[in-house]
Amino acid sequence: MNPGDLCLVTGVSGYLASWIAKDLLARGFRVRGTVRSLADTERSATLARLLPGIELVAADLRQEDGWTQAVAGCAWVFHVASPQAVKAERKRTAGALSGTRHLLSAAFAEPSVRKVVVTSSEAAIAYGHPRSQRSVSEDDWTDLSQVGAGADYFRSKTLAERLAWELAADARVNPRKVPLATVNPCLILGPSLVPWGRFSLQLLSDIATGKMPLLVDMTVHMVDVRDCARMHVAVMADASTDGRRQFSFATQASFADLTRSVARQFGALGFRPRARVAPQWLAWLLSKLSPAMRSIYSHVGNPIRYEAKNPGVYRYEHRDADAIFKASFESILAHRWLAAKASAQAVGHPGR
Repeated sequence: MNPGDLCLVTGVSGYLASWIAKDLLARGFRVRGTVRSLADTERSATLARLLPGIELVAADLRQEDGWTQAVAGCAWVFHVASPQAVKAERKRTAGALSGTRHLLSAAFAEPSVRKVVVTSSEAAIAYGHPRSQRSVSEDDWTDLSQVGAGADYFRSKTLAERLAWELAADARVNPRKVPLATVNPCLILGPSLVPWGRFSLQLLSDIATGKMPLLVDMTVHMVDVRDCARMHVAVMADASTDGRRQFSFATQASFADLTRSVARQFGALGFRPRARVAPQWLAWLLSKLSPAMRSIYSHVGNPIRYEAKNPGVYRYEHRDADAIFKASFESILAHRWLAAKASAQAVGHPGR
């Protein structure tokens, strides 16, 4: 990769994709970003202000139009866009599959494209396994027969990544054998560059405000969004990642740890959530009734070790869980997604 090369970042208005674009621009690359539509001129203006030099083009995951133009002249393609894990998304799996097919078909047919990195998820690796399985690596795939038909996010990520590998291996679709790599992030936290919300930060807001009175007894692996963005660039630049999947996580903590960290760091602002953990019997019962609980039940009360097979690709800069939680919550306050419940004291958040 050389400064001046043209990079495509799909879904550039998103939480992670905007940070990838920012990092690329800072390194001297030219960046083109896709958005669903250019009709929202206010959002486009915000992106232009946050990402000076960005070129915006319209391409919708569910439509074939626009993708050939989006990849034209690009050397490096970051496919980040995917329907999010939010209730507002409809037909999430269909959107993820069509977007993967449209983007990769166009990218593999474009003579200038030299490599594609697809953002997948731990959701495609670490779930639906027997509780007796104590570790997972990038060799594992989520067992969709065990997470349940209602777990649409897990299905969308798993099936879309499998499709990406199938398309890359299909000589009719990828006659030049353009290399593919995937990045599989765990829970992404950290500051939002864009002033609109995202699933993981909404989860943190719900915990802080008591909208989640009971927490799951679950240890989660996590990564700071800025690290995850830089890791995408590192994977793109490293030929040893061609044809490989790559976990993205820096540290781990429980939901109870997250709650205690928010109370400790932001209690002076009135945020004092309590770490009430659901008993194991209740989690078991809910796993029989709720597709969402069934999908994660193998992790409940059962810490699973994540073993990255190629850990040297990226050296994380934001490792400490408390620091990641702090940056996340400061961003929530700065964007005014939550208001302080008490007068600001010496907590140093930027929203006061």
